[in-house]
Amino acid sequence: MLPPANEVRQLHDLSGKVAMVTGAGSGLGRAMAWGMACNGADIVIVDQDAAKARACADEIAAGSGRKTMSLGGDVSAEDDVRAAVMAALAGFGRVDILVNNAGHNIRKPVSQFSVDEFDSLHNVHVRGTFLFCKHLSEHMQQRGSGSIINISSMLGLIAAPGVAPYAAAKAAIAAFSRVFALEMAPHGVRVNAIAPGYIDTPLTRTHPDEVRARIINVTPMGRFGLPRELIGPMLFLASEASSFVTGTTLLVDGGWTAQ
Repeated sequence: MLPPANEVRQLHDLSGKVAMVTGAGSGLGRAMAWGMACNGADIVIVDQDAAKARACADEIAAGSGRKTMSLGGDVSAEDDVRAAVMAALAGFGRVDILVNNAGHNIRKPVSQFSVDEFDSLHNVHVRGTFLFCKHLSEHMQQRGSGSIINISSMLGLIAAPGVAPYAAAKAAIAAFSRVFALEMAPHGVRVNAIAPGYIDTPLTRTHPDEVRARIINVTPMGRFGLPRELIGPMLFLASEASSFVTGTTLLVDGGWTAQ
């Protein structure tokens, strides 16, 4: 029997949900937080830059009419993560959706990386993802529901020069997500990853013109992606539209890895 039309139309509805997004003061995190707010979710913005987090939360609240909260903190510091989770639960009483988006990149050959630079990438990307998953998992298990979306990268699946530590961190996030999905499935919690390709953000705009031109030339769709083009994939994984999807990595790369 086909489901009722109204039920199908509401598959992406996040009304009554609370979403927590790390690294959401700007870039992809900001776009994804906005997308969820526009579909009914209240939003918790976490960013190392507390002023950016506050500005983003205020902008989303004003534009969507949803409740928001902003929190400053280092995603790689367990005390900060624990405090952020406690603040979100105290403020909203629940967290239904977690998007681990915080990250940065350093581009250079392996021989030129310092240990501190290597550690900084893995501490933010991998440790940060682990810590938020760890400290929200008990809450989601008790509720018997939840969706966790970890932001990986197509560079965790393919090779490109100059990004070895970043690529290793993003590959680790994809692998972590698969294993965590198996652990959380019996509790009604889904865990997935999104692997973006080259998206037009302040970070990628720092690439030299010749690098940007080469990226565009190699991308089958012939352009960079836009931050708003992460909203649809994220809504799919956050909502009941993907109720039977867990342990997967969704590529959003303009066809790059299809080659």
